[in-house]
Amino acid sequence: MEPRTAGPDEPAPSRVTMAMRVSATAFADEESLARIEALAEAHPDDVKVLFARACCLEDLARYEAAKHAYASVLAAEPAHFGALTNLGGLLHMHGQRVVARALYTKAVVEYPDEPMAYVNLGNALLEDGDRAAAEAMYLAGLRVKADYSNLHFALSLLYRDAGNHDSSLKHHQLAFVKPIVTVAPYFGEGPPLDVLLLLAAHGGNVVTHPFFDRRVVRLYTLVAEGYQPWLELPPHHVLFNGIGDVDRSFVPLRAARDIAARSGAPLINDPDAVLASGRASITERLAGIPGVIAPRTIALPRALVTQEDLAKRGFTFPLLLRSPGHHTGNHFAWVESAAELDAVRDSLPGLELLAIEYLDGRGPDDMYRKYRVLFIGGKLYPLHLAISPRWKVHYFSADMADRPDHRAEEALFLTDMQSALGADGIAALERISATLGLDYGGIDFGRDAAGNILLYEANATMAVFPPPPDEHFAYRRAPVDNVIAAIRKLIVDTGLRGGYHPAT
Repeated sequence: MEPRTAGPDEPAPSRVTMAMRVSATAFADEESLARIEALAEAHPDDVKVLFARACCLEDLARYEAAKHAYASVLAAEPAHFGALTNLGGLLHMHGQRVVARALYTKAVVEYPDEPMAYVNLGNALLEDGDRAAAEAMYLAGLRVKADYSNLHFALSLLYRDAGNHDSSLKHHQLAFVKPIVTVAPYFGEGPPLDVLLLLAAHGGNVVTHPFFDRRVVRLYTLVAEGYQPWLELPPHHVLFNGIGDVDRSFVPLRAARDIAARSGAPLINDPDAVLASGRASITERLAGIPGVIAPRTIALPRALVTQEDLAKRGFTFPLLLRSPGHHTGNHFAWVESAAELDAVRDSLPGLELLAIEYLDGRGPDDMYRKYRVLFIGGKLYPLHLAISPRWKVHYFSADMADRPDHRAEEALFLTDMQSALGADGIAALERISATLGLDYGGIDFGRDAAGNILLYEANATMAVFPPPPDEHFAYRRAPVDNVIAAIRKLIVDTGLRGGYHPAT
C-alpha cells in the first residue's frame, strides 16, 4: 500500500512551524538538572555543560531561564549550532519571530552543510508568508543532503497546502522511505514493560517524556506517517497513542487507528477519541453538559473571516481568532472590534482559522484565572491555577511568583479542589472527562460569577512540568508528583492487561 495524501473529505494538516531542536540529553528531569548544575558550577566555562543545562531547562519548561542559558552559550561561542537553533525555536514560540529568523539565518550561514538549519529557516519563512523563499530554502537543504527526511516532509506539506498533490506525494514517499522506529535505553534489572509510543512527525504530540520510568519501561517509538502494513511492530505490552491534536495531525491519527487495530495490545488514548476532540467539535460536544459554558467555535476558510460572515454566524466583538494546531498561545489573537478584524486575520497563518466566542472569565478583582485539571484513568487531578491581568493566560507568564495571595489561592485549589470548585464544578468536570473518553487528557477552564465552568480547551495535549525549585512553589510539587505517579500506574496497569509480568 502506497503512502497516501488526504482525500477530498480529509482536511490538510495546518502549516505550522515544526522547529527541529538539538538535544543534549533525553528525558530531562530534576535529577538531571541537579547533576548538570553541579557540573556547571565546577566547570563554568565548559560550553558543552552550559548547553546541556539550557536544554534541560527547556525540557522542564523553564523557558525564560532556558533563553538566558542559551544566550550564555552564544556569549561563549557565538556560532554554537545548538544554541542558535534552540534559542531560535524558543523565541519563535513566544512570538519574537524577527530575532528567531535572524538566529536561524545565522545557523544556515555558519553551518551550510547542516540540513536541520534549512528546515527551521524554511519553516520560519513559510510562516511569514514567503512561500517561494521557503521552497527555495528546503530545496537548498536537499542539495546538501538529498535524503534528509525532514526536508522532504516539509516540502510534502508545502506542496500539499498549494494543491500540488503529485509533488506532495513524491516528497512524502521520500520522507518515509524507511519507517522511523527508535528504542530508548532501558535501565531496569527485571523484565521490561514494553511500550510502543505513536508520535506524529508533523507535531501535535503529547509531552510524554516525564511519563516513562526507564527502570520499568522499555520505550519504542514509531512515527505514524511512516507506518506501512508490512512493518513488523516492535514487541509491546502497551500501545500509547501520543498524538493528541487532531487539528494539527489528522492524517497521522488515521494511521494510528490502523496501527491500533493491527497491534491488539491494550491501548492508552484511542485514536478515535482523539479524532473527536478538535477545538471546534469539542465545544459542541461539551456545550450540553450542565454547569459548562462552551464558547461558540467555528472553523472558517480565511476568506470567510469577515465582519459580515461572522455576524451571520452569531459572533459579536470582542472575539478571538486562532490558527488551528497551535498551542502555548501561538497564533491566538484578540479582536477588539470590526475595525481590527482584517489586520488580525491577515497576521495569522493558515488557510483556515478558528473564530471563537470570547468568554469573560474575570473575577471581582478584574483578574483572569485559568485552571488546569487532568483526567487520568477517569479520575480528576488538579495541576495548576494561573492568575493574570491578561486574557491570554499561561502559567509561565502569569502573576504568580510575586503574588503570595495568588499562590495561596492556587494552593487551596491544589489541596482541596472540591472546596475550590464546589460539588457542581466537580460534577461538570467528571462529565467532561467521561465525554472525552480519553485515558489521559485534561481541561483548561475559567469560571464565571455563578461558578460555571468556562471551557477554554479540553484534549489530550495537556503538558505536565515540575515547578521551579523556588520554595515559593513548594506546594505544587506534591500535585505534580501525584499526576506523574497516576500516569505511570496507568501505564503499568495497562501493561498487566497486555501480558506484562514484573519481577517479584
